Amino acid sequence: MKKMTKKIFCFLFLLAAALFFRAPIFAASVSTSTDTSVQQYYKEQYENSGAAQLPNKLPEDTKKILHELGVDSADQDSIKAVTPQNYFQKIISVFTGKLGNPLRVFASAISVVLLCALLEGLKLSFGEKPLGGVVRMVGTLCVCTLFIQPIVSCISDAADVLKAASTFLLACVPVLSGIMVAAGQSASAGAYHMLVTAAGNVVSSFASFVLVPLMNIFLALSIVSSISPGINLNGFCSALNKVIKWIMGLGMTLFTGLVTMHSVVASSADTTGIRTAKFVVGSFVPVVGSALGEALNTVSSCIKTLKAGVGAFGLLAGLFLFLPILAECVLWILTLTLCSGVSQIFNLDEITGLLKASADVVSTLVAILLCCMAVLIITTVVMLTIGGAV
Repeated sequence: MKKMTKKIFCFLFLLAAALFFRAPIFAASVSTSTDTSVQQYYKEQYENSGAAQLPNKLPEDTKKILHELGVDSADQDSIKAVTPQNYFQKIISVFTGKLGNPLRVFASAISVVLLCALLEGLKLSFGEKPLGGVVRMVGTLCVCTLFIQPIVSCISDAADVLKAASTFLLACVPVLSGIMVAAGQSASAGAYHMLVTAAGNVVSSFASFVLVPLMNIFLALSIVSSISPGINLNGFCSALNKVIKWIMGLGMTLFTGLVTMHSVVASSADTTGIRTAKFVVGSFVPVVGSALGEALNTVSSCIKTLKAGVGAFGLLAGLFLFLPILAECVLWILTLTLCSGVSQIFNLDEITGLLKASADVVSTLVAILLCCMAVLIITTVVMLTIGGAV
C-alpha cells in the first residue's frame, strides 16, 4: 500500500512538474502567434490604406533626400531608421549643396563694389562733370544683373515647391482620413479632411496666381526705387513687406486656431464613442465579451501605430520638401546682406539700396514659405496628438 501511494505521489509530482515547466513555452507560443497576427494585420492595413503610394507623390529631389536617410516608405520601421546623426548631416549637406552659386555671385559683386570704390576714389572726370555718378550707375546695373536672375529663379522654385507640397498634402488626406475612421475617429477624420483639403487648395492657388506675380512686382519696384533717383519707392516697398508678413502671420494663426478647436471637439466625440463601444462589447456580449474588448484594443493600437507612421512620414517629407528652397533663400539673404555691408563702407548708396531691397524681397519670400510649411506641419501634428496617435 505504501509503495502504491509513493508511486501515485511520484506520478502526480512529475505530472505537475511537466505542466509547470510547459506553461511558459505555451505562453511564448501564444504570444508569438499574437505578434504575428498583429504584424499581418498591420501590413494589410498599410497596403489597403494607400500609405504605400505616398512616396510616389513627392518630387524626385525630395525622394532622393529621403532615400539617403533610409526612408523609402511610410512604414514605421523605415521612420525608425532615421538617426539624429544622419538627420543633421543631411540638413547640413542640403545647405552646403546650395552654397556654390551664392559664393560665385558674392565674389563677382564684391569685385564690382571694389572697382566702383576705386574709380570713385580717383576723382576722375568726364569733360567738365565728375565721373562718379556714371560709375555708380554702371556699378548698380552690374550688381543688378548679378542678383536679379537668381532671385527670380528662387521665386519660381518657391512656387513649384508650394504646388508640390499642396499635391502631397492632398494625397495624404484620404490616407490619414481612412486610417482615422478605421481607428474609430470618424469625427476627427471629417474635420481633418475638410480643413486640410481647404488648406491644400488655398496653398496651390496662392502659389499659382498670387505668389509669383506679387513677388516679381515687389522685386521690380525695389529695383526701380534703388536705381532711379527721381522715384523714391522705399517707403512703399517697406510697407508692402510688412503688410505681407502680417497677413501671412495672421492667416497662419487663425487657421491653426481653427484646426485646434475642431480637433478638440472632434476628439472628445471620438473618445466617447470608442469607450461606449468597448463597454457594450465587454458587458453585453456573453462569455467572450472581455476577449472581444481586448481584441478591439489590439486592433485600435495597431491602426494608431499605422497612423503615427504615416503622419511621421508626412512631417519628414514636408520638412525636406521645403528645406532646399529655404536653404537657398537664406544663403541669398546672407550674400545680399554681406555685399550691402561692404558697399556701405565705401558710401555707394545706390548699390547698398539695391542690395537691401533685394534682401527684403527674399526675406518676404522666406516668410511666406515658413508660414505655409508651418500650417501644413502644425495641422498634421495637431491631428496626430489630439487624435490619439501619440
